[in-house]
Amino acid sequence: MKKITLTLFFLGFSLISLGQTPQIFFEQTTEFLKKNVTEEGKVDYFTIKKSPGELIYILSNIEKLDTKFSDKKFAKAFWINVYNLEVIKAVIEHFPLASVEKVPGFFDTTTFTVGNQQLTLNDIQNVILRDLFFDPAVHFTLASGANGGAPLLNTAYLPTTVDVQIKQRATLVINSKEYFYINKDLKVIELPKIFEWYKKDFAVNYFNEIDFINLFLEKKVDNKLTVKTYDFDWSLNQK
Repeated sequence: MKKITLTLFFLGFSLISLGQTPQIFFEQTTEFLKKNVTEEGKVDYFTIKKSPGELIYILSNIEKLDTKFSDKKFAKAFWINVYNLEVIKAVIEHFPLASVEKVPGFFDTTTFTVGNQQLTLNDIQNVILRDLFFDPAVHFTLASGANGGAPLLNTAYLPTTVDVQIKQRATLVINSKEYFYINKDLKVIELPKIFEWYKKDFAVNYFNEIDFINLFLEKKVDNKLTVKTYDFDWSLNQK
């Protein structure tokens, strides 16, 4: 039922204008992230924990927001930002902690309110972003609160630039040092765990996972290598 509700929630394409409150959300998110996230994507959880008012204010303003956005890019940018902010909020509620993996139900049972709906982080990632937008590169915008995840952008994703921003993040992450490892003797490439967890996103939409990363790599990789994955680093992405 929740999946149907969320699908209709976006696909309703209501004719409401993109009013002031949604636009302010992007401005407030940018201001918050610039103050609390480093260029490398590390989060200053300690400072946010001491003074959480700004984050709580931003998220409280979208609890009753009408999210039947008429613009697809607006919706895409909105939900990416919401996911990342809700991760930060969930972390500081348990901070100090070494890993979000130690928090029961962090992704699948802890709920919050957006648009008068009770959602989990998995609802946003899987039901909204993955199922409705069909863009595997979105994975590189979602900070999971862990060093093994994508580094958090220290500004908001914006409706006017969201697709460009997504491509930039995917390019940055995939070309970063030690993102993947190749054993030429064994003809094996080791990729991050997300390529196993979300294999259908990368290996169905493209011939295989290597074809996907080759879209962003400056130096292409042989797509006939055997794909394996390495362990995910669940340590907290803390400044």
